Amino acid sequence: MSDTGPQEKQPILRAPPVVLVLLAVLVAFHLLSVFGGNAMRIELIVALGLFPARFFAEGLGGLPGTWVQGVVTLFSHSMLHGGWTHLILNAVWMLAFGAPIARRLGPRKFLFLYMVCVMCGGLGQILITDFQGYLVPIIGASGGVAGLMGAASRFAFSDTRWLDPTAQEPRRRLLRLSEVPRRRPVMIFIAIWLIMNLSFGLLGPYGLADPGGAAVNIAWVAHLGGFFAGLLLIGLLEKPPLSASGGPGNVDYGEWKNRK
Repeated sequence: MSDTGPQEKQPILRAPPVVLVLLAVLVAFHLLSVFGGNAMRIELIVALGLFPARFFAEGLGGLPGTWVQGVVTLFSHSMLHGGWTHLILNAVWMLAFGAPIARRLGPRKFLFLYMVCVMCGGLGQILITDFQGYLVPIIGASGGVAGLMGAASRFAFSDTRWLDPTAQEPRRRLLRLSEVPRRRPVMIFIAIWLIMNLSFGLLGPYGLADPGGAAVNIAWVAHLGGFFAGLLLIGLLEKPPLSASGGPGNVDYGEWKNRK
């Protein structure tokens, strides 16, 4: 038998540690929710879920805690999911879009971007909720994941190098916001994402967004808030690449990238 050398690792194992740790946390909370019993699930939702009543209803709608807990839940609601399908879909998209962003920004900026997108998504959703939905909890990492998709749209098109897990320093140029409307691949991606998001969000309550025909409430405004937050925020977090002369410049890296 000939020695073919060590096999290459699968792409999922090449995701940055910060992405894998974040996914592990989401899975851990979901396992706790599933196997901890109904009482544990209710406690987690009441403690960590995002309830509009904590912001708009007199007496917090009878919920425990104070307005401080309401602020905390703007972030903590992303740790809970409505089921395995909800979690798996978010995990797949987080791996696809979160990994290249984490490699590009580093772990701290990646987490900052993700959490701001979670917060913006949550704020957007509670602002459009009427009083009848004040005690309906909002849960899921979809706002943060949508933010990662929005951020990736600034550099992912039309090149597949951003998906390459072996790329140590992917530096496809980050588009300026003014360029986004002029880039057809980017606008097609945004248009398709918006249409899908609106379709699932508006048809979900009628059982048309679930394979089993079950009625589901999809926080589609949270997706929108997270997506556009990511689209804007990545430009503030990423340092502009240096030009060949050593000064700041919005240019692609060339052969001079590693020159001293």
